[in-house]
Amino acid sequence: MIRDVSEMPKALVTRRFLEATIDDSDFVVDRWLQNASVKSSASSMRRSSSASDQCKARDNHRCILTGFLYPEAAHIYPFCLLRAAQREPRASHRFWHLLEIFWEKERVDRWKAELFRDSPNPTDPADTCSNMLSLDKTAHALWGAGRFALRPVALSADRKEMQIEFYWQKKPAHGKDEIDLLSEPETSRGLYDYNDGDGLPFITDEREKNGQPKYGALVSGQRITVSTDDPDKRPLPSWDLLEMQWVLQRVAGMSEAAEPSDHKCEDSGDTDETVVDREAPIQRVREVFKWLDHQPEENKFATDLPSKLALQ
Repeated sequence: MIRDVSEMPKALVTRRFLEATIDDSDFVVDRWLQNASVKSSASSMRRSSSASDQCKARDNHRCILTGFLYPEAAHIYPFCLLRAAQREPRASHRFWHLLEIFWEKERVDRWKAELFRDSPNPTDPADTCSNMLSLDKTAHALWGAGRFALRPVALSADRKEMQIEFYWQKKPAHGKDEIDLLSEPETSRGLYDYNDGDGLPFITDEREKNGQPKYGALVSGQRITVSTDDPDKRPLPSWDLLEMQWVLQRVAGMSEAAEPSDHKCEDSGDTDETVVDREAPIQRVREVFKWLDHQPEENKFATDLPSKLALQ
């Protein structure tokens, strides 16, 4: 999209278009991370209890990450966005439109099809167990706050088993300040927590001599297997929705949007002394493509997930 805009004949139109697009891009991450709260609330769209029950039954009533009992059914595509499709259709349309600006339309259409598969009506998304994972309360809260991301890596031919990789989001060293886009993001492989936090324990298959289970700590790159005994009644998590989650969680983590805001928004109207740098947004876009052009193909930002690998 940005390459197309750069070829517009009128520079002023191009500049204004890009400024609006860049300013609006924060909207996508903000909406995505509204899933941070796991508290229940009344809404015009009720959570599907049957889908929640199917999700927990599929996962044997245990958190897929920690193995702890009594998990919550956590939405992959946030419930707040499902609800917005009915209550705020224009905001929902804007969310999807912005995704098409930054990712291929074919990919965004695949993501959208997983939510609106039963109806062409954009205000009537499906709330099914394929949009849910069983997570204990702590894992659910951390995931909703953007502290970790899940990457789908393999799916069996019979749709009964899926492998997912777990990745802590590494806290950016730059904070919320703007940084040079040519700087390389730090790897999160090998991390055992988010920003020296407590991490997440998981139950291993081993036992102490007294029969007590041994525990490990989830580490970035660790593979998790999710399985189902009936892919039709209790389907696995949607590959496409997990891909969408992987992309947006990573964007949120890199921008440090997952961090709580330490300032209040205040009205600040332009005055005669206000200096607005109209060239800055255009320069940021140029830096993005300069950075991409200098990246080896194998080192480019990992939003291009592999095709669905078949499990043996």
